[in-house]
Amino acid sequence: MTISYDEEFSSLMLRWRGSIWKAVLKDLIGFYIAYYIVLAFQWYLLDEKGKEYFTGWIIWCEIGAQYIPLSFLLGFFVSVIVARWWEQFNWISWPDKMMIMVSACLPGNENLAVRQAIARWSSLQAAIAWSGVSVRTLKRFPTERHMVAAKLMTEEEYDLYMNTEAPHGKWFIPIMWIVNLIKKQKQSGKIDSVQMDMLLKHVYSYRDGFAMLFVYDWIKIPLVYTQVVAIATYGYFFICLIGRQPKLDQKSMEKEITILFPIFTTFQMLFYLGWLKVGQYLMNPFGEDDDDFELNYVLDRNTAIAHMMATELADQLPSIGAPMLPAIPHTRASFKIQDVIPKSHLAGFKLSEHEMKLIKPEDLEEHERLLEETKVTNRQRLGTLVRAIEKKSRTNATINEADEE
Repeated sequence: MTISYDEEFSSLMLRWRGSIWKAVLKDLIGFYIAYYIVLAFQWYLLDEKGKEYFTGWIIWCEIGAQYIPLSFLLGFFVSVIVARWWEQFNWISWPDKMMIMVSACLPGNENLAVRQAIARWSSLQAAIAWSGVSVRTLKRFPTERHMVAAKLMTEEEYDLYMNTEAPHGKWFIPIMWIVNLIKKQKQSGKIDSVQMDMLLKHVYSYRDGFAMLFVYDWIKIPLVYTQVVAIATYGYFFICLIGRQPKLDQKSMEKEITILFPIFTTFQMLFYLGWLKVGQYLMNPFGEDDDDFELNYVLDRNTAIAHMMATELADQLPSIGAPMLPAIPHTRASFKIQDVIPKSHLAGFKLSEHEMKLIKPEDLEEHERLLEETKVTNRQRLGTLVRAIEKKSRTNATINEADEE
């Protein structure tokens, strides 16, 4: 399963299992060995003219490394892988809802054997299906006889299972047994059509998870893109073996600081190779890497929960009537934690007293009367203004005529 952690940052960086150090250490050591072999060749075997010529190669490799869009390639690759990894985890089947519905529709001791059969077949279904996609589960159940030994399958069920011809796989057979058992309960009148419909919907949902995991196991990330990312990453650092070498010719040593340890290249290897390893490890989350899903634990957990819901919890009911407190008390430790109560963004919005007054019908009538009076007054003022303008225009016309005479 993914590595769990909740330490402080300083101690978190010292973790080994599932860490970046474990992922890139071998590649980092290999790079250092090759780097210092090239450095020793340049330092001890080349004369001054040879070092000047080698400096030209260093500059050429520095420029060439800039043409590899490594951040883009790795970013898109890892984002696709992580999304696919999380989707596969969400398709892991859990029998909880199905067993809750079984317990609700088939209560009582008279239905105990039915509930136990459905619980056992749900675990058998998981063991068969996950053995086809998970290395860990396959190692636990390498043959069907191991399922018989684990009491997930009876001898009768083993014979039925082995004698069924299914060229495309048999992982769905236990689901059909559950469906047929539900049909039998409907025929005997223990459940009605509505209950049967609800039960079958949960059985279908439980089955979908196994089918989707087979699809993810079948359809991989296109090989060409995986190869492009791997070649780009390792090719980039192969170029860096020369491009990040110190320039040891006399002219360069007079102008530049010579550092014999590739500091920034080391950081790039931690980032880029760590990124690549994330994609490689998460590409198949049902293997045996540190961050792969532990389906054996999930199977144990689901078996225990399904059995508990089918037996001791199916009809368990405590007495009711206990009083409930209006507020849940705190401990001294939890009381120190200041919880922020969420507020609406309009919590501080306020209106004035005048704006909050209700409008009465008589206020509306008064308002309309005032508007009408205002309109009449405005029309009168407009008429007066128009007459004044016309009078002024006539006066100006008379004055102009007098000037012309």
